Amino acid sequence: MKSMPMKITRVLAAAAMLAMSAGCSILPKHEDITTYTAVSQAAPNPSWPQVRAQLTIARPTAERMLADPRIVVRPSPGELQVYHGASWAESPPEMVQRSLLQLLEDSGRLKGVATRGGGLSSDYELAMDIRRFDSDYAGGNTPNAVVEIAARLVSLDGHVVAFRVFHAEVPAASTAIPAVTQAFQQALAKDSQDIAGWALGAMAGAR
Repeated sequence: MKSMPMKITRVLAAAAMLAMSAGCSILPKHEDITTYTAVSQAAPNPSWPQVRAQLTIARPTAERMLADPRIVVRPSPGELQVYHGASWAESPPEMVQRSLLQLLEDSGRLKGVATRGGGLSSDYELAMDIRRFDSDYAGGNTPNAVVEIAARLVSLDGHVVAFRVFHAEVPAASTAIPAVTQAFQQALAKDSQDIAGWALGAMAGAR
């Protein structure tokens, strides 16, 4: 009778070890993630006007799936998925904001430009909403990188000076993720150039 507690202890220990080993076997395996960026290397246009104003660029808004660093793919109309094993280094709102900031800084066409919270006393704010930032097959064998951005130029008193929707679509060279991200970079570069030129023109016309 005195040996029973020892037997029970051994049985419980064995059961615990069994449960631990079973638990380890169902843990998800580590997935290697390759990170990419679509931040554009767009160049300023020499024809852009010089504007004696300061501009703040707000962080763009986006619906939940497009605000995430995952790379969104649209394999068929109405269906959204993400590429496995791949991610953006930054979320699309961060990439769009940084692309516009770098481009306008490089242009030298403004008295000052900064992101919101950068300590700049601005005359205007550029507010954007990302409507599309996805790889769209649209019934084809290879996808197009689609970047669609609604932009508002807002004055210091809250008045909307100008509004426009920008849409860029660039075919990827193949279905490989590096080719898809390169198409995204080109699409974002086009939208960034169009938005920057439009914003500068709207500010020049409003003053």
